[in-house]
Parts: sequence; C-alpha cells; structure tokens
Amino acid sequence: MGANGYEVRQAMPHAEMGQLVVESSSGRLLAGVGSNDHRAWCYPLNTPRGIGVLQEYAYDHAFHNGVFVGQAQIVLDGVMSNYWVIHPDWRSTDNHVYQDLGELRYQGAPQATALEHGYRFTYRTTWTGKDGRPSLDEVRNFDIHAAADATICDLSSAKTAAYGPLTFRANKHGSIGARVQPQLLPALGGEILGVRGGQIRRGIADEVANAKACDFVAYEAAPPGLGTFGICLMVLANSASPRRDGPWFIRDYGMAMFNATMDEDIEVAEGYTWSAALRVVAYDGALTVERASSWAVIEHAAIEPAG
Repeated sequence: MGANGYEVRQAMPHAEMGQLVVESSSGRLLAGVGSNDHRAWCYPLNTPRGIGVLQEYAYDHAFHNGVFVGQAQIVLDGVMSNYWVIHPDWRSTDNHVYQDLGELRYQGAPQATALEHGYRFTYRTTWTGKDGRPSLDEVRNFDIHAAADATICDLSSAKTAAYGPLTFRANKHGSIGARVQPQLLPALGGEILGVRGGQIRRGIADEVANAKACDFVAYEAAPPGLGTFGICLMVLANSASPRRDGPWFIRDYGMAMFNATMDEDIEVAEGYTWSAALRVVAYDGALTVERASSWAVIEHAAIEPAG
C-alpha cells in the first residue's frame, strides 16, 4: 500500500507493458498507463463506478490509443516528418497520413511518482525524423488521480527543440486527445456536449463542439442498465497561445482532440520548449457546468521541460 492511499500494480510481468493505479482501501481501479515500441498512452480510465470511458484503439485506426499524444508534419531543417501514425509497418503511397513517418521509442518503464490522490508516470523520449536524425526531446507526464466524483488523467507533453528550430505545421492531426468508448457515441444513443460561457450545447460534433470555442467538451450516454456516465475534456496548458477554449477536433466516431495546430503553425526556436496539457475526466451521472468547473480548478502539477 502506498503512503498516499494508492498503489501501482503491474498489468503484465514487464512493467513497461502496463501499470495500473488502484485505490488501496477499496480496490478501485482508477486508470492504467503503458507503452509499446511506438507510443505511450493511458488505458483504461474508469469512472468511480468502474465504467471505462476510453477505447484503446479502433479497428480502422490502430494508432488512436486511449489518451495519447500525436503530431503530424513537424519540420526540422526543411525535412518534414509525421508522428501521428507512429508505426514503421503502416506506410502507404496513396495516403498522406501514412507517409514520411518518424519514430518514437519508449525504453523501459516510466518513472512513477506518488501524488496526493494517485500517481504521475513520466516518459522521456527522443522523436526521430524520417531521415533517421533526432528531431526533438519530449517529457510526457500522465497524472492519474481521484476526485470526489470522478477520475482524472492529466496528460502533459513538453517538446524541446534540442536539435534545431522546429515548425509544427497547421493540420488536423495533433496534439493531445482521446479515443472515446463506443457506448458514448451518437450512433449508440450518446451525445456530444460543448460547454461555453455557462451554457451546455448537446448534439452531434459539428453542431456543438467541432472547431468551436468550448470551455469543456464531453461525450455522455445512458446505456440500458448502466445509468449516465461520460468523459469530459478541458485544456490545461498551451505555451504557444493564451487560449484555453480549443481549438477542438471532435468527431462523432469518438476522436476527441485538443489540437493546438489546427489553425496555425507553431514555431519553436532551438533550445526552447512547447508545452501543452489536457485534462480528461471520467465521471458518473450527468454533466453540469458546476461539476465541470469544479474539475477545472483542481490543481495540476507543473509541466517539466525536456532536457
């Protein structure tokens, strides 16, 4: 049992294959983090009642992994590399998403640090371009902790231009987000919620959230026998902009991204760091503005720069 009332349990014999955060007294599983040779992500993420709100990957998008970081079209010294798909076997001559692939390698287990109500898992890695040269250094933190009425995953990513100035080109594939559990989708009776200025809009993605300014974005449903539950997303940090209301790339099929590069390039000078963070909340019951606002003010740890 951890001194903070939570413990980390290994999901597999090798710690890098998955670590789970459990409340010691109740056995409640909050969430898990893990990695393969190409990506690190959070899965599962459970509501206090134990309902999962994430899809680990979709059949046709195996690189949409739980809560994850991805970024297409990063340019160093005129060479553009794609870190959205992240798998050397997924290459295609007729689909730009599968071209110019760079690589990320996660070596061993992340560093685990106890939080007041959970744990932080820190991954350090170098992103290598399609030409085999290192492009940037990243520190990625997954902060898993329990709130009074929810489970929270704060995912932060600090990318340092350690090898030359970088351009993160504007495109729809980035920066931090989640693949949502199918029961929450409109096709199965769920709704997408866009919260703005104390008002909640409900409907499908393009009506209420996609490419719209939203203080919070959520997917919510009440499947038979389960009751109401949902997933809520809110921007915690973006060192490239004062905005905390997006940009959002939200789709009815369950792709929910805070995409800082949706509308414009981000330029990072050599030696400097671009940091961004997203809070993902798994909750039971119906979302209200008051509940979302209470989650938004929960303190989050500082983003540690790479280097």
